[in-house]
Amino acid sequence: MNIAHLLIPEIKEHIKRGELAPIKTLLSELHPAEISDIIENLNTHEAILVLRLLDSKKMADVLSLFEGPNIDKILKGFSDEQIANIIQQMDPDDRTCLFEELPPETVRRILSLLPYEKRRVALQILNYPENSSGRFISTDFAWCYHTDKVSQVLNKLKLMDISDELMLNIYVLDEKQKLKGYVKLPRLIKADENVSIINIIEPTPSVSVYEPVEVAAKIIADYDLYAIPVVDKDNRLVGIITIDDIVDVISEEAEEDIQKLMAIEPVEDRYFMIDTFSRVRKRVVWLVLLLVMENFAAQILHSYEEQLKKFTILATFIPMLMAAGGNVGSQSATLTVRAMATGEINLGFKEILTVILKEGLAIIIMAFILGLVGVLNALFRGTNAFIALSLGLSLFVIVVVSNYLGMFLPFIARKLFNIDPATISSPLIATISDATSLFIYFTISSLLIRN
Repeated sequence: MNIAHLLIPEIKEHIKRGELAPIKTLLSELHPAEISDIIENLNTHEAILVLRLLDSKKMADVLSLFEGPNIDKILKGFSDEQIANIIQQMDPDDRTCLFEELPPETVRRILSLLPYEKRRVALQILNYPENSSGRFISTDFAWCYHTDKVSQVLNKLKLMDISDELMLNIYVLDEKQKLKGYVKLPRLIKADENVSIINIIEPTPSVSVYEPVEVAAKIIADYDLYAIPVVDKDNRLVGIITIDDIVDVISEEAEEDIQKLMAIEPVEDRYFMIDTFSRVRKRVVWLVLLLVMENFAAQILHSYEEQLKKFTILATFIPMLMAAGGNVGSQSATLTVRAMATGEINLGFKEILTVILKEGLAIIIMAFILGLVGVLNALFRGTNAFIALSLGLSLFVIVVVSNYLGMFLPFIARKLFNIDPATISSPLIATISDATSLFIYFTISSLLIRN
C-alpha cells in the first residue's frame, strides 16, 4: 500500500473538525503523486479543500497526475482566475491529458481563459488524432540554430524558461525549423566555446506527429533515449515526447492488453472507483459470448453420445484433452500478441511462413511429449492399447492444432479485420480449442476403437 494512503483517515478527521493547518503541514512533506493518490480517495468537497491548501505550481503538478472521475466537479470549486493560473503552470502534454478527461464545454471554457499563445499550442495538440504522437508532445524543449556557436547556445540555455531535465538534449534546427540533429548537454559543456554547433551534433531518430505513439515508444526503447523529437511532414520540429510520458503509454497499453487477453473490456478507472454496473458491463458480454460458443462443444459431445455409452472410459480423459488444447492455444496466442506488439512479427507472407516453420519443430516435440504422457496415463488406468493409442494421437494432434490456432487467430484479427490482436483473448482461444479438441478426440477414437 502507498504510505500516503495511511494519512487519508487523519486528513478526513482534520477536515471534519475544520483543522486545515495540520493538513497543510502533512501535504508539504508529500510528493505531488502521493497527494494525487490521496485526493482520488476523497469526495469532491474534501478534494477541493485539500487542493486549496497547495500553491498553484504544486496544485498543477497534482492535477496533472490525477486519475479520478470527478475532476470536472473539483475544478468547479475554483474561480476562473484560479483555474487559468493552474492550467498555465502545467506542461503542454499534461495539459492535454487533463483536457481529455474533461467535458468539451469545460475544455472550451478553460481554453478561453488562457493567453493566446498557450491557447494556440493547446488547440494545436488537441487537433492531432487521438493516440497519435502529436497528442503527447511537449512544446517546451531546448533548441538552437545550426549556425550558432557553442558559447551562443550556452547563453540561450540560461535564458530558457524550461525545466532542467528538458535541457539534457539540445535540438539543432536550420532557419526553416527543420531538424538537423541534437547535442547532449555534457558534450556541449565540454566543447570549445568557439566551435560551431553543427560540428558536434549527433543524428537522432524522430517520429511524425501522425504516427501512433506506440511507434515513438518503440524507438525510445530501441535507442535508449530520454526523449524523441516529433516532426511534421516537412521535418520541422514541433515538439518532443519524453520518457515519462512513454512509460505511462507502455503501462496503459500493457494493462489494456492483459485485460483483453482475459476477455475483459478495457477498464480505465481504478479498481475501487468502478461501480457495480460498470463491473458487470465490462465482463458480461464476453462471458455470454463464450458461454454461447461452448454450445459447439456440447453439440459435439451429443453427436458422439452412443460412443460414450459404449466406452465410458473415454469421458474420463475429456478434461485433460480440453485443458491441454486451451493451455497450448493460450500460450501461443500470448507469445504471438507480444511479438506483434513489439514489432518482432509483422504481417508479411514470407515472415508468417518463417514463423510457421520456426514454430513447427518445437510444437511437434511438445506434442510428442504430451502424447506420450497421455498414452502412459491411459495405460496406468488399465485401459486397452487402442484407447491409450487414441488418447496419445488425439493429444498430439490437439497440441499441434491448438498451437497454430493460437498463433493465427491474432494474425487474422489484425490482417483481415484490422482489430487489436489482443482481442483474440485467452478465454476465446480456450473456448475454440475446447470444441476443436473434442472433435479431434472423438474422430480419432471412432477410427481406432472397435466394438
